[in-house]
Order: sequence, then structure tokens, then C-alpha cells
Amino acid sequence: MNRYIEELVRQDTGEVGHTFVDAAADFMKQYESVFAEEFGSDREGAREGTREGRR
Repeated sequence: MNRYIEELVRQDTGEVGHTFVDAAADFMKQYESVFAEEFGSDREGAREGTREGRR
């Protein structure tokens, strides 16, 4: 099991992991305005509101 986990970590830190992170960053940049409109542009305020709702 440890070898399997070690291999997964190596893959994540390799080229595939970097490609995924780059693609995710591009996605967020493209849809930033949509997320801001849906969830609010003030991330801290949005998080606080979420926490309050879960109490």
C-alpha cells in the first residue's frame, strides 16, 4: 500500500500533476466572473456566511 501511495505522490508532482494544476488555473480564470456572480466576489464574506448557515 505504501508503494502505491508513493507512486501516486510522484505522479502528482510530475508533469501530469503540473498539467492538471495549469488546466485548473486556466478554468478558474475563464469562469472567474461566473463564480463571482454566483457566490459573491468577497470570498471571506461568502465563507463566513456559509459557516453561519451550518451552525
